[in-house]
Amino acid sequence: METVSIKILEPKIKRLLDDLESLKLIELEKSEGKKPPKRRFGSMKGLVVNIADDFDAPLEDLKEYM
Repeated sequence: METVSIKILEPKIKRLLDDLESLKLIELEKSEGKKPPKRRFGSMKGLVVNIADDFDAPLEDLKEYM
């Protein structure tokens, strides 16, 4: 670990603090725009027309891993 005299650091710290003081900071706020509609259970009913009978059956390609 390096030891540095406070006399050397003092002007640098002062300049750094002055630079930080001059920065413009912004605050973010939540938008009060439209809220998305609430999701309803069953809203996709009737849109999925056909699902294969073996939809959840194991794939032939993966049998060697089972």
